[in-house]
Amino acid sequence: MDFNVNPMCAVVGQIMHDGTVHVLDEIVREDSNTPAACEAFLERVQKWTLDAPHPLWLYGDATGDNRHSSASRTDWQIVQDFLRGYGWQFRVSPYVPRENPSVKDRTNCVNSSLRNQLGQHRLLIHPRCRELIRDLEQVGWKTDAHGNASTELDKSDRRRTHVSDALGYLIAYQFPMRSSIGFRSERLF
Repeated sequence: MDFNVNPMCAVVGQIMHDGTVHVLDEIVREDSNTPAACEAFLERVQKWTLDAPHPLWLYGDATGDNRHSSASRTDWQIVQDFLRGYGWQFRVSPYVPRENPSVKDRTNCVNSSLRNQLGQHRLLIHPRCRELIRDLEQVGWKTDAHGNASTELDKSDRRRTHVSDALGYLIAYQFPMRSSIGFRSERLF
């Protein structure tokens, strides 16, 4: 999930035993809120035949765990409270880090899942996920006056980046960037 008012976004996916991620659906709601996103999620998954209680792993925006002066509960508390009402249907496990991974790391994780250096594809997206596909095709890095890319995403289109952020939280949590260098406990020669 990526918590915003306009648009509120989430992806619904499944991690397969071989590490492939299948994105089955997306939730993109204009001028919305967290309870409405929860209702949209339930509306989509109730169409599927799931063994009860079905394991449900939650990934998303770490800032959704921040309280605001205008609210008595955080976004993640709202999500978990909503799903508790369907405890017979879902076995919920939240996987939300204390802070979000950097945008660059998240982007690299998603790009690597789409196609890594070996040419492997570990991310499959259902064609009904039109907004996610548009994000992956259209979102780019901001550029300066000379055309040099910065480390910030271009957010000039308010509809872009949010649903791909929701996907990025899942991918970066489950398949983080790993450095191939660093301390090794064994001798190299």
